Amino acid sequence: MLCIALLFAGVLGLYLMFSAGQVIATRERLNNAADAAAYSAALWRARVMNYQAYANRAIVAQEVAVAQAVTLVSWARYFSAFTGTASALSAGYPPIASVLAVSRDLARGALELAEQAAGEEIPARTNYKQLLGASQEVMQRAIGTFALGAVANEVARASDPRFFAFVMPDAQADLPTRRYEGAERARLQRVVTDSLDGFTRGPRGLDLTLFPLPSLCFGNPLAGVDTWFQELHKRGGTTMAPDLERWEAADTHSLHTYVPVRGLFGIFRGCRRVEALPLGWGAAEAGVESGGPLQADPGGARFNAGAAGMAEGEMIARPVPGMATYEGIAVVRDLDYGQLADPRFPISRVAVLARTEGAAARTANALNLGAGRFRLAERFAGGRLWSLSAAQVYFRRPPTDADRLEYASLYSPYWQVRLDEPTAAERALAQTYVR
Repeated sequence: MLCIALLFAGVLGLYLMFSAGQVIATRERLNNAADAAAYSAALWRARVMNYQAYANRAIVAQEVAVAQAVTLVSWARYFSAFTGTASALSAGYPPIASVLAVSRDLARGALELAEQAAGEEIPARTNYKQLLGASQEVMQRAIGTFALGAVANEVARASDPRFFAFVMPDAQADLPTRRYEGAERARLQRVVTDSLDGFTRGPRGLDLTLFPLPSLCFGNPLAGVDTWFQELHKRGGTTMAPDLERWEAADTHSLHTYVPVRGLFGIFRGCRRVEALPLGWGAAEAGVESGGPLQADPGGARFNAGAAGMAEGEMIARPVPGMATYEGIAVVRDLDYGQLADPRFPISRVAVLARTEGAAARTANALNLGAGRFRLAERFAGGRLWSLSAAQVYFRRPPTDADRLEYASLYSPYWQVRLDEPTAAERALAQTYVR
C-alpha cells in the first residue's frame, strides 16, 4: 500500500512539474513577445515622429531655396541696372565705356538666366512642399492606437502564430501634435530666416563718403562736417512679407548729397540729405498675390527712395513667370505644446497587452494526459495566459552630443525608444481585459 501511495504521489508530482514547466516556458515566450511588440510599436511611433522632423527640415530647405532664388533675381536686376547706368555715365570716356558696355551685356544675359532658373525652380519646390505636407498627414494617421496595435500584433504573431497582442488605448499615451496655420506660421518663418545665409538675409549694405565730391553744404561752418561731401548708399535684403504669403527682395544703390535748408527770412536752418542720382535698382517677389509694390522694406532698400520706386516699377512691369506659384510660408506639423504635461521633455507611452489560449501551454491537461485523480485542470484568467509590457518614446540628443541641451520638437530627429515598467494605471486598465 505504501508503494502504491508513493507511486501515486510521484506520478501526480511529475504531472504537476511538467504542467508548471510548460506554463512557465509559454509565459516566458509570451513575455518576450509582449516586450518585442511594445518596443516595435513604440519604435514605429518614434520613426514617424523623426520622419515629421525630417519633413519639416526639408520644408525649411525648400523655403530657403525659394528665398535664394528671389534674391538672385533681385541682385541680377540690380547689377544689370547698375552696369547700364555706369555705361551711360562713362559715355564720354571711350576706353572705360567699352569695358562697361561689355559688362552691361553680360549682366543682361545673367539676368535672363536668373529669371529663367527662378521661374522653373520655384514651382518645383512649391510642389515638393505640398507633397511633404501631405506625407506628414498620412504618416500622422499611422501612429494611432489602431495602427500601433497592428504593428504589435504582427510582431507577436511572428514570435508564435498562437499569440495575439494589441495596444491599449490611453488618452495620455500619444504626443499631441497639430498643424500650425495662419499667423502661427510665423514660428516656421523665424526658423527659415535663421537658416538663411548672410547674403540672402542681408542687409546687403554699403555706405561710402566721397571726399573728392563736395556737397552744396561744403565749407559751411554751421553745418556738420559729415554733410560737406556726397555719399554712396547701397541697401538690400530679402524678407518675408508681413502677411507670410510671399518672399520679397530688393537692392538699391544711389548717390546722395546734402543741400542747405533755409527758413523764414532766409535764415540757415541746417542741411538735409537728398537722393541725387539712382545708380542701381532691382526687386523681385514670389507669391500668389505678387504683382504689386513691396509690402516690406527688405534690407532698408527704401532708404534710396528713387531707386526703390524704379525697382518696384520694373518688378511690376516684368513679372517672372512661375514665381507666382509660390503659396506662402508652409503649414507644418509640430508638437502641441499647450497640451503637453512637460513641454520640454515630453514622453509618449505605448502599453501592449498580449495573450494566448491556455491550450497553447501544452500542459498535461491540454495534452489529455491522465484521468480521474491524475487529471490536473488549470485555471487561467479567462482561459488564457496574459502579459503586459510598456515602452516609452522620448526625445534626447545622441550620446556624442550630451553637452548640448535641446528641447523636444518636430524639427530634430532625436526621438528614441526604451522599454519601461507598466504603470499602476496601465495595470488597472489591463485588468479590465482579463476576465
